[in-house]
Amino acid sequence: MVFEQRYGWARAYRDGRLVAGRVRLTVDHDVRVGLVPRERRRRSIRAAFLERVDPTLRDELAAVARRRGAAARRAAERMEPIEVVIDDPHRGRQRIVGRVQPPQQRRGDLDAVEFGLLELSS
Repeated sequence: MVFEQRYGWARAYRDGRLVAGRVRLTVDHDVRVGLVPRERRRRSIRAAFLERVDPTLRDELAAVARRRGAAARRAAERMEPIEVVIDDPHRGRQRIVGRVQPPQQRRGDLDAVEFGLLELSS
Protein backbone atom coordinates (compact mmCIF):
# COMPACT_ATOMS: atom_id res chain seq x y z
CA MET A 1 0.00 0.00 0.00
CA VAL A 2 1.23 3.48 -0.78
CA PHE A 3 0.40 6.33 1.57
CA GLU A 4 -0.06 9.76 -0.07
CA GLN A 5 0.32 13.05 1.76
CA ARG A 6 -0.44 16.42 0.18
CA TYR A 7 0.80 19.83 1.20
CA GLY A 8 -0.85 22.84 -0.44
CA TRP A 9 1.17 25.66 1.02
CA ALA A 10 4.83 24.89 0.55
CA ARG A 11 7.29 27.53 -0.71
CA ALA A 12 10.36 27.07 -2.90
CA TYR A 13 13.71 28.79 -2.40
CA ARG A 14 16.97 28.86 -4.30
CA ASP A 15 20.09 30.32 -2.66
CA GLY A 16 17.94 31.76 0.13
CA ARG A 17 15.70 33.64 -2.33
CA LEU A 18 11.99 32.88 -2.76
CA VAL A 19 11.40 31.47 -6.27
CA ALA A 20 7.83 30.13 -5.85
CA GLY A 21 5.38 31.51 -3.30
CA ARG A 22 3.04 28.52 -3.43
CA VAL A 23 3.95 24.95 -4.30
CA ARG A 24 1.53 22.02 -4.24
CA LEU A 25 3.60 19.14 -2.92
CA THR A 26 2.57 15.47 -2.99
CA VAL A 27 4.65 12.90 -1.10
CA ASP A 28 4.02 9.18 -1.59
CA HIS A 29 5.34 6.95 1.21
CA ASP A 30 5.73 3.24 0.51
CA VAL A 31 4.36 1.47 3.61
CA ARG A 32 3.94 -2.06 2.26
CA VAL A 33 4.41 -4.85 4.78
CA GLY A 34 7.49 -7.02 4.28
CA LEU A 35 9.83 -4.28 3.12
CA VAL A 36 13.17 -3.83 4.82
CA PRO A 37 13.58 -0.50 6.69
CA ARG A 38 15.71 1.01 3.89
CA GLU A 39 12.96 0.31 1.35
CA ARG A 40 10.27 1.66 3.69
CA ARG A 41 11.99 5.04 3.82
CA ARG A 42 11.65 5.46 0.07
CA ARG A 43 9.31 8.23 -0.96
CA SER A 44 8.25 9.81 -4.19
CA ILE A 45 7.85 13.59 -4.30
CA ARG A 46 5.93 15.62 -6.89
CA ALA A 47 5.69 19.41 -7.02
CA ALA A 48 3.49 21.82 -8.96
CA PHE A 49 4.64 25.45 -8.90
CA LEU A 50 1.42 27.48 -8.59
CA GLU A 51 1.92 31.13 -7.62
CA ARG A 52 4.56 33.87 -7.67
CA VAL A 53 7.02 31.78 -9.70
CA ASP A 54 10.29 33.56 -10.43
CA PRO A 55 10.64 34.23 -14.20
CA THR A 56 13.98 32.38 -14.36
CA LEU A 57 12.52 29.31 -12.67
CA ARG A 58 9.43 29.49 -14.89
CA ASP A 59 11.64 29.48 -18.02
CA GLU A 60 13.64 26.51 -16.70
CA LEU A 61 10.49 24.56 -15.85
CA ALA A 62 9.00 25.29 -19.27
CA ALA A 63 12.20 24.04 -20.93
CA VAL A 64 11.99 20.77 -19.00
CA ALA A 65 8.24 20.33 -19.61
CA ARG A 66 8.37 20.86 -23.37
CA ARG A 67 11.13 18.30 -23.95
CA ARG A 68 10.88 14.52 -23.91
CA GLY A 69 13.18 11.67 -22.87
CA ALA A 70 16.92 12.33 -22.59
CA ALA A 71 16.55 15.97 -23.65
CA ALA A 72 14.16 16.59 -20.73
CA ARG A 73 16.53 14.87 -18.29
CA ARG A 74 19.47 16.99 -19.51
CA ALA A 75 17.43 20.19 -19.17
CA ALA A 76 16.49 19.16 -15.60
CA GLU A 77 20.13 18.35 -14.74
CA ARG A 78 21.17 21.88 -15.76
CA MET A 79 18.82 23.37 -13.15
CA GLU A 80 20.13 24.31 -9.73
CA PRO A 81 18.59 22.45 -6.76
CA ILE A 82 15.66 24.02 -4.96
CA GLU A 83 14.65 23.97 -1.31
CA VAL A 84 10.97 23.38 -0.56
CA VAL A 85 9.80 24.56 2.86
CA ILE A 86 6.60 23.09 4.31
CA ASP A 87 4.84 24.64 7.30
CA ASP A 88 2.96 21.61 8.60
CA PRO A 89 0.75 22.41 11.62
CA HIS A 90 1.30 18.89 13.01
CA ARG A 91 5.00 18.34 12.34
CA GLY A 92 6.32 21.89 12.25
CA ARG A 93 8.56 23.27 9.54
CA GLN A 94 10.09 20.74 7.16
CA ARG A 95 12.67 21.30 4.43
CA ILE A 96 13.27 19.19 1.34
CA VAL A 97 16.23 19.97 -0.88
CA GLY A 98 16.12 18.39 -4.29
CA ARG A 99 16.49 18.54 -8.03
CA VAL A 100 13.55 18.98 -10.38
CA GLN A 101 12.83 15.94 -12.56
CA PRO A 102 10.83 15.83 -15.82
CA PRO A 103 7.07 15.44 -15.38
CA GLN A 104 5.20 12.26 -16.25
CA GLN A 105 2.32 14.21 -17.82
CA ARG A 106 2.87 17.49 -19.66
CA ARG A 107 -0.67 18.61 -20.48
CA GLY A 108 -2.16 21.95 -19.53
CA ASP A 109 -0.66 25.12 -18.17
CA LEU A 110 2.69 25.09 -16.41
CA ASP A 111 1.05 25.46 -12.98
CA ALA A 112 -0.93 22.23 -13.61
CA VAL A 113 2.19 20.17 -14.41
CA GLU A 114 3.60 18.08 -11.55
CA PHE A 115 7.37 17.78 -11.69
CA GLY A 116 9.24 15.07 -9.85
CA LEU A 117 11.57 16.18 -7.09
CA LEU A 118 14.63 14.01 -6.50
CA GLU A 119 15.56 14.51 -2.86
CA LEU A 120 19.27 15.14 -2.29
CA SER A 121 21.00 13.40 0.60
CA SER A 122 21.58 15.65 3.57
